[in-house]
Amino acid sequence: MTLPEDFLHTQDWYDVLADLAGAVSGDDFPRKLAQAYQGVTTYNSSLIVAYTGNHSPLYLFDNLPEEEKQRTLKPYFDGAYLLDPFYDLYRNGAEDGIYQLSEIAPDEFYQSEYYQTYYSATHLRDEATILVAVNDKLHLLISLGQRGSGSQLSDAEFARLKRITPLMIALCRKHWSDVGLPGVGDGAQILGGPLDKAFRNFGRSYLSDRECEVIHLILKGHSSKSIARLLGISPDTVKVHRKRFHSKLEITSAAELFSLFLEAISLVPLDSEEDPLTYYYAQTTSH
Repeated sequence: MTLPEDFLHTQDWYDVLADLAGAVSGDDFPRKLAQAYQGVTTYNSSLIVAYTGNHSPLYLFDNLPEEEKQRTLKPYFDGAYLLDPFYDLYRNGAEDGIYQLSEIAPDEFYQSEYYQTYYSATHLRDEATILVAVNDKLHLLISLGQRGSGSQLSDAEFARLKRITPLMIALCRKHWSDVGLPGVGDGAQILGGPLDKAFRNFGRSYLSDRECEVIHLILKGHSSKSIARLLGISPDTVKVHRKRFHSKLEITSAAELFSLFLEAISLVPLDSEEDPLTYYYAQTTSH
């Protein structure tokens, strides 16, 4: 559907806003928020999660097609969120607002194992996310996605999203300030231990600090050139670190590194301070 340029000045849009404002503090607000956002774009799915400090994200709402739920939600909450560029924005204290994946993803994100193994399986073709700080302890991530066929959002559509987002953020703050974090739906992730800690500790018992830094950036989709710039070293030095941790971990590719990472963090007990690889190697040697 192609909307007229002046859609945001029409009675139809004001009716949508009135309906949404009337739903604040009610159970139907997340669904109507998703409808309002999707109604002004070609995005066709929404996911809302909450972040509270270092805890695992908490599921609040989705309107994903049933066939996409298992491919998208379970891996995300199991730990894939740690490599999500939008999660990085939250962890780095980005300002409230809307961000498009193509603008903030690392330079080799679309070639990364995270993208090839997890992200592409969600059938997302384009994504934008709204970050909302409800208060110091509660932040929201509202993901808008284009699934299936279709091109990326047009510049005009994204401009429209940016125009409405300040009002949407204000409504979200009001709603979730009133309701807090009520009971959540099927497949919800209960507030869990800080997997961030498991990510930071990954490899530290077997690798040097610099090798761990390089691994973390590779997992997120950074190229050797990008890693060199971020760490203030040369691309050749990055290659040396790659060879060293490949040898120490007995892996030969980024695909093997990604599989090792996911399997290792899945074994970490709640609030553990140990390197996830410690649990992984303990399991493999016991069989």
